[in-house]
Amino acid sequence: MKLIKIFVGIILVIITYYSLRLPGDESLPTNDKVGHFLAYSALSFNLLLLCNSTKQKVLGISFAIAYGLLMEFCQGLVPGRDPSVYDMIANSTGVLIGFVLVLLLGNSFKRLLIK
Repeated sequence: MKLIKIFVGIILVIITYYSLRLPGDESLPTNDKVGHFLAYSALSFNLLLLCNSTKQKVLGISFAIAYGLLMEFCQGLVPGRDPSVYDMIANSTGVLIGFVLVLLLGNSFKRLLIK
């Protein structure tokens, strides 16, 4: 599980960097909404693998959605960047899909990590 904690930290750093970088620094050629969706799916999947109870999972989902909203709000503070409702939707949808993936694959994935 320590490896998953490291993944969560790395994903948070990557999301923060790409959310708050200055415009024109487009080093990743990709569809913006797909990138948001994939980043937050990966975040919630790894974050929720660490959760054992329903309460922890609700808190994990809430944290990931709140983090996505916070990053979009902070983009409004970066010169040349604007927050986007569509990005917020992509972030939140990614979090929910990550949750569904944990429900479907979480136990199998945890068993692989323990071996």
